[in-house]
Amino acid sequence: MDYPKRLIEVDLPIKRISAHARREKSIRHGHISTLHIWWARRPLAACRAVICAALWPDPADPTCPQGFREAAARLITEFARKVYGTTTLHATASRESFGQWEGIVKAQEEGISFNTHDAAHRNKLRFALLDFIADFANWDNSTVPAYLETARSLTAAAHEALGGEPGTRPLVVDPFAGGGSIPLEALRVGADAFASDLNPVAVLLNKVVLEYIPKYGQRLADEVRKWGAWIKEQAEKELAEFYPKDPDGATPIAYLWARTIKCEGPGCGAEVPLIRSLWLARKRSLSVALKLVPNRETKRVDFEVIPDAKNKDVREGTVKRGSALCPCCGYTTPVARVREQLKARRGGADDARLFCIVTLPRDSDQRTYRTASSRDTDAFANARRRLAKLARERGPNNLSWVPDEVIPLTEIRRISVPIYGMTSWGNLFSARQALAISTLVRLSAVAAEKLRTGDSSLTSAVATVVGLAISRFTDICNALCMWETSKTQVRHMFTRQAIGMLWDYAEPNIFADAAGNFSVTLGTMMEVLEREAMELVAGHVEQASATQQVLPEDSAQAVVTDPPYYDAVPYAHLSDFFYVWLRRVLHSVHPELFRGSEVPKAEEVVVDRPHELSQSSKGIAFYERELTKSFAESRRILRPDGIGTIVFASKTTASWEAILKSVVEAGWTMTGSWPIDTEMENRVAAQGQARLASSIHLVCRPRENPDGSLRTDDVGEWRDVIQDLPRRIHEWLPRLAEEGIVGADAIFACLGPALEIFSRYSRVERADGTPVTLREYLEEVWAAVAKEALSLLFKGADASGLEPDARLTAMWLWTLRTDRSGTNGETATGDETVDETGDDAADEDEDGPAQSPRGAGFAL
Repeated sequence: MDYPKRLIEVDLPIKRISAHARREKSIRHGHISTLHIWWARRPLAACRAVICAALWPDPADPTCPQGFREAAARLITEFARKVYGTTTLHATASRESFGQWEGIVKAQEEGISFNTHDAAHRNKLRFALLDFIADFANWDNSTVPAYLETARSLTAAAHEALGGEPGTRPLVVDPFAGGGSIPLEALRVGADAFASDLNPVAVLLNKVVLEYIPKYGQRLADEVRKWGAWIKEQAEKELAEFYPKDPDGATPIAYLWARTIKCEGPGCGAEVPLIRSLWLARKRSLSVALKLVPNRETKRVDFEVIPDAKNKDVREGTVKRGSALCPCCGYTTPVARVREQLKARRGGADDARLFCIVTLPRDSDQRTYRTASSRDTDAFANARRRLAKLARERGPNNLSWVPDEVIPLTEIRRISVPIYGMTSWGNLFSARQALAISTLVRLSAVAAEKLRTGDSSLTSAVATVVGLAISRFTDICNALCMWETSKTQVRHMFTRQAIGMLWDYAEPNIFADAAGNFSVTLGTMMEVLEREAMELVAGHVEQASATQQVLPEDSAQAVVTDPPYYDAVPYAHLSDFFYVWLRRVLHSVHPELFRGSEVPKAEEVVVDRPHELSQSSKGIAFYERELTKSFAESRRILRPDGIGTIVFASKTTASWEAILKSVVEAGWTMTGSWPIDTEMENRVAAQGQARLASSIHLVCRPRENPDGSLRTDDVGEWRDVIQDLPRRIHEWLPRLAEEGIVGADAIFACLGPALEIFSRYSRVERADGTPVTLREYLEEVWAAVAKEALSLLFKGADASGLEPDARLTAMWLWTLRTDRSGTNGETATGDETVDETGDDAADEDEDGPAQSPRGAGFAL
């Protein structure tokens, strides 16, 4: 049966949506990414646009319900009047679409309105809806009432026209909810949202975004601000002695530490501080460095601060690629021995050398730098003694105050700290840091008791947000944080999807007016609570595996999801870092989420990267099998006339083959694919490498009969399929080029149209009856794309005569090409600069060899 096509199946303003998505990556104030770290989070702009386009029918489609056309024409006309007649809304409309709204208003003034029975007018209505989607993707418009009201009315009109009960909302399901971007935008545009995830950290984030904020709004923000301030005030009273001010009133804002080893040079034995760089500040207005002063008699290194340092004054650091150079004798201790020494001392954080204190004078905002005094080292020693006393007590739920849960070795290539002796999560924190965080944990429990009122749900909501604030704070208060010389501040740990060794680290003063202040963490979270405290119907969140959905059959109108990208991000392993602290803060609030000592890993649908220390068996076969189950479950809960959108980003053909095979075998037909440029060029993983800048949004329909049963008797002939393929690629690739999408992004964006031909059948057979595998078809796809790309590269010339090496070179250069100059000049700010594509490889250690970029792997 043919169902009305949705807008996403016919067109999408990808260039404009991409611009909004890229810009959003530099927005931090009020963005849900500042609630808590989550990896490979989808931009809200892309999610908002995709959900609208997936829920709304294409008015130009012959089978589109007339009721939706008429409602859409009325709503768009009303919206155009608001834009054209209101200065504020006039400013929010893009230059491209303002002409559209102006034209609609003027036509209406002349007595002309949409005639939705006319094909030309239907096309105009389609483009008006697409213009609205493009403008609504703008971050600035996401809370503007005129946009929200129009979008929600369009969603309601579409739902009713497609058979939904009047007064109800379409259900959008995300079985891999992660950071909550997709379900939040489903609520924003007027749908119901069901979010599920196996990971308890993700479940907590979604509960805050989808359940607590819609239910309590500003009241939640007020209570969190009140009790967060109380916790901070009490903690400062208890911990002030461990963060003493200078005699002149200056406030230390950061303490710079270096792990140390003993030089193994003949007859030396000096203490060697492991310091990557001797620069302390490298700004136009401030240039400060460190000078090492070897003391051969004491077998130690002393330090001096060099103000107004010049390049010629500054030597290289003492550690390079893991090997350590002794300033006293010049001997280089090899990396293997450095590891062994640190391993014997659990990573060496607690006996590290304090080599510099960054301070903020009483009446100045200019950082100053000094070497450590006895007052500084005594304060740390006192903190160590206080922590030792605390360690003899039991914390919440009879757990240790400092996490002693073991770090699993299954992802040693991403979480490499165990090879340096940091075998438990508590080893990643110095004594003062562990004491500070444990104090916040204890005080949060006291605050929860004081807060208890008649509304237990509000109590749980406030406790959850405060608990997430403490968890988020651990990202910038641990012994793996870097001192950023360009910004002269502590940089948080998760700048990539990995936890690697850092030889020298920066410890923030958690009460100073600088990065690492607990109040700053709370403040940025408040901005999210207040910005999103709009009139929303609450969603529903469950902890569940995507392979075992709890929803009944045919209950959802759309499944929009962003599944794990093969081996790109080990979500469960990374989130253990937060889970162990959340377990201590929130076990009594959410006991069902914290039953285990770690985040569930056996069921997580990812590929574990192989390593000699890992015993994981989660390879490609596991990933394909479990992903197929997940997509089959999504198809089961989706109505036969429903639609699915799957987001994926990778540059390896192996990972693409795995996900596409899972989609096809789970009973889906692909009807389109849209590349939305979601990544900033200056992200960590992109520096100096070729990276996929777009996330590909695969549009799918259930390959089902009207009664919901899977179609199994549609057999396609290989000859017909292979004849259709070049035509589809010829139609699609030039369109992408017009949108500025080239190279690897364009290659993978062709998969949707190409797979539509193949996946419409239950199976494809050759003339002799033998089945054609997806891998065989993909080889034909890569070849067809390469041929069409060469025709674009050598427009007007015959490229067929090129030698194979020349064709290969041309295609390789094309995959590296990017044409985004002038579209994204913003830089990453705030506290979440992780690589969002999830395609980054962690070094084995902080200075170890990085993996080379992986190519597209298509055939010529």
